[in-house]
Amino acid sequence: MDIITDIVCQVYAGQKSRKTINLVLNTFLPGYEKLNLDYTYPRHDRNYIFKTEDEMIGYFIETPSITQTFYWNKYHDNPNKIMVGADITDDDKLIMSLTLNGTKETEKMYFDQLKSILQSDIGVISHVDPADYEDGEDFILKYR
Repeated sequence: MDIITDIVCQVYAGQKSRKTINLVLNTFLPGYEKLNLDYTYPRHDRNYIFKTEDEMIGYFIETPSITQTFYWNKYHDNPNKIMVGADITDDDKLIMSLTLNGTKETEKMYFDQLKSILQSDIGVISHVDPADYEDGEDFILKYR
C-alpha cells in the first residue's frame, strides 16, 4: 500500500462555531498543540496579542463577516500526521479540514468520519493544496 502525503479532506460545517471546532479537534487530534498567541490579531489592532487561544478563536467566531483559517497540529502520538484546520469564511460559515498522510483507505475513512461528525454531505478531498473556494456558499456550490 502506497502512502499518500498531504491528503486534505474538507467538509462544510455550517455556521461558524467554537463547539464544532472543538468537536473536530477532540475527535481527531486529542492533546493537540495550542495555537501560538501571536498566530493572528484582531483586525482593528495589529499589535494586540490575544491572551488565550479561546479569546483568539472567540474573536473570529463572534465578529461577523471576517475570515481566518486556523491549523492545529500534534507532534507526538500522531502516526498519520493529522492536522486539523478551521476555515472561517466571510459569510460566517465554517469549513473544517483534516490534512494527513495515509493510504486511499485511510483517506476515505477520515473523510467519511469527518462528514459523519459534522452531519454534512458537502466536502472534497484534494492533495497537497486545499480546494479552492471564495466563501461558504461557494464551497457548497462547488462541492455538493
